[in-house]
This record gives sequence, structure tokens and C-alpha cells, in this order.
Amino acid sequence: LPFEEAKLYGHNATHALAAYVGALGGAQRISELPNVQGMMAFLLDAFCDESGAALISKYGDADPLFTPGGYRQYADDLLGRMTNPFLGDTIARIGRHPDRKLGWDDRLIGTIRLAMEQRTPVRRYAFGAAAALAWLDKSVLAGETAIAPVLTALWGDSAPPGPERAAVIEQVEQGLTRLQEWLACGQPPLDGFF
Repeated sequence: LPFEEAKLYGHNATHALAAYVGALGGAQRISELPNVQGMMAFLLDAFCDESGAALISKYGDADPLFTPGGYRQYADDLLGRMTNPFLGDTIARIGRHPDRKLGWDDRLIGTIRLAMEQRTPVRRYAFGAAAALAWLDKSVLAGETAIAPVLTALWGDSAPPGPERAAVIEQVEQGLTRLQEWLACGQPPLDGFF
């Protein structure tokens, strides 16, 4: 389980984050992201300081991977592989099925839930979840559609009403506010924006 969660809430979550935020920045391929000022630092910080910190808190005694140094090495390696220009991964391919990737236990919302459970700040993945919602429905980004009904419909019975669901929705709403501010400011480098 620790390694499955490292794959889903580390690698897969950051890959999705890269696609949804990269798309808003106009990227067509994942390999373009190292050329976007501040993007790689933003992704590394999300990987290490949010999902990594939560996973280390939860599984710190399971394996050397779940140490700050081990997780940083894991993140560096995976970010290098994700952005390898020879892979030719498109933003469209990585970003497809945002409804699934926003699932209650899936990569974006699952990472937010894990981080909240471990009392780890999760601003970057909340920002990414808002970007995924914007991919799914552009009216969310414009503020024309509320987040809560969209997410609740996506989650169905997997997310019972209660404080956890409300807290996750609040995190994504805060992510949307940051996303709107970032776009309104002309998309400054993300590493400085956070």
C-alpha cells in the first residue's frame, strides 16, 4: 500500500497537475514544461512538500523512500522522466478523463485528502484540482458554475456528506481563487506565486 499510494498520490498526481496547469499556460507537450519559468520548481515543491510530506508522515518507517532524501530522489527522477522530450507525451493525453482524476480516491482529490489527513498544506494540488475542473467545465474558471455541485456529482456515493467532503471542497475553492488570481496577474512564475 505505501508504494501504491506513492505512485498514485506522488507520481500520477504530479503528472496530472503538470498537465492541467501546463494546459492553462498554453503548453502542448509535457516536455515543454521545463521551459516555463518556475514550473519545474512548482511541480517539485508539490511532489515533495505536499504529497511527499504527507506520505512520509504516514509511512515514514516503511522504507527509505519515505524519508525526505529518499522522496526527493524519487521526485527528481520521475520529473526528469515525465519531461523527457523523447517520450512525446502530450498535455491532451495526460489530461484526458479529468472526471476520473478528480475522483474521491484518485490522484488529485485523493492527494488532497491524504495531505489533510496528515495535516500537510496542499495548496498546489488544490490549484491543480481547480485547473482540472476548468478543463472539464470552462464556466468553473469564469466563476459561472459553483465547484461543490460539480465535485459532488463526480464523487457520487463515494464521498459521503460530512466534514471531510466539505473541507475538500473548501480546499478546491481556495485553489480556484488562487488559479483565478494567477491568470489575472498574467501567469507569473509559479514557484514565486506560491
